[in-house]
Amino acid sequence: MSAPRDETAPEAQASAVLTELGDVLEVGIIILDRELVVRGWNHWFAVASGIEPAAALGRSVLDIFPDLKNGQAEAALRRALDGATVVWSQQFHGFLFPLDPPAGHERFARMQQSARLMPWVRDGRNDGVIALVQDVTERVAREDDLRHALDRAEVASQAKSEFLASMSHELRTPLAAIVGYMDLLEGEMVGPVEPLQKDYLARVKTAARHLISIIEEILTFSRVEAGKDTLFIESVNATDLTREVESLFEPQARAKSLALELELPPEPIVLRTDATKLKQILINLLGNALKFTDAGSVSLAVSQSGARVSFVVSDTGPGIIVADRERVFDAFTQLDQSHRRRKGGTGLGLPVSRKLAHLLGGDLLVDEAVGGGARFTLTLPAGVPAAPYAGAGGVPQNAVN
Repeated sequence: MSAPRDETAPEAQASAVLTELGDVLEVGIIILDRELVVRGWNHWFAVASGIEPAAALGRSVLDIFPDLKNGQAEAALRRALDGATVVWSQQFHGFLFPLDPPAGHERFARMQQSARLMPWVRDGRNDGVIALVQDVTERVAREDDLRHALDRAEVASQAKSEFLASMSHELRTPLAAIVGYMDLLEGEMVGPVEPLQKDYLARVKTAARHLISIIEEILTFSRVEAGKDTLFIESVNATDLTREVESLFEPQARAKSLALELELPPEPIVLRTDATKLKQILINLLGNALKFTDAGSVSLAVSQSGARVSFVVSDTGPGIIVADRERVFDAFTQLDQSHRRRKGGTGLGLPVSRKLAHLLGGDLLVDEAVGGGARFTLTLPAGVPAAPYAGAGGVPQNAVN
């Protein structure tokens, strides 16, 4: 005949477990028997609940915490009684036991908890439940603060984009009028103009057009960032478009005694994309390359590999160090301030180009050109982009022609 079962063993075993684990883990530990009567209650629970172990032992946990009755918490405890291990995630449930929040976190009605409920197996049989409870209120508070900070940052970013767009429109309208009146004066539509006056008018007109181009750049940036730009998809002959862009910069290259090289495949490359935005990217890349290259050459190469078309702009300029190659795509960022002031620019050309590349379903990367200098590679899908690249600022409205 087997010896009678020692009914005091559960409490003794619970006490041993609590003593060992309670010293190591900063967690609450409760041991319940099959009737959900408390058989173990560690110091963490005593402090968190204000109930000493002597007052908790021998009582039903449902009497100690009436809020548990007939709810998800009681159901979880009973699943553990049936042999399941239940993970109670703060992300979904907030708390398991209704305990007061720690000091300094009164924004929460209850302590935020993560818990694990496990069967209490003794002598090969499930005699109850062991509940391990961790206080995650501090972490939840930090995550909550971060989430609100991100929300505020998004609102501020949207306000900034709307401000840039609004101010750019306000500036562009009078500037366009200024250029128009300059044309009238230069064409002697309101009377004769002396040669020196014509020279001054030409300079004013050049400055105004430069300012308009800067404003257009800001407008493009704010539209793409806000996800309000529109794609007009059509069949584009990449080789013809590349020749057109190259011809725009021939005078500038000649003025700086730079070789402007074009590398095209023997057969035309046709892709489905937005011609205006592709042209704008190439103009930005070639313009930058010529601006920062004082000797040597600038090249534009076009190629196709499977379903991808690549446009590579290389130069023999000062190049970009590895640590700065991603920073050049940050809006309003200029790496060498003194050098940039001499060369001019808003610091938006490359950020706008990458955003447009993403909008077209592609990407824009930079590395070191062979022999020194910088090399920018624009890669686009040959077919209609199914959706913007993951880095795009928003989902465009597609107008497919």
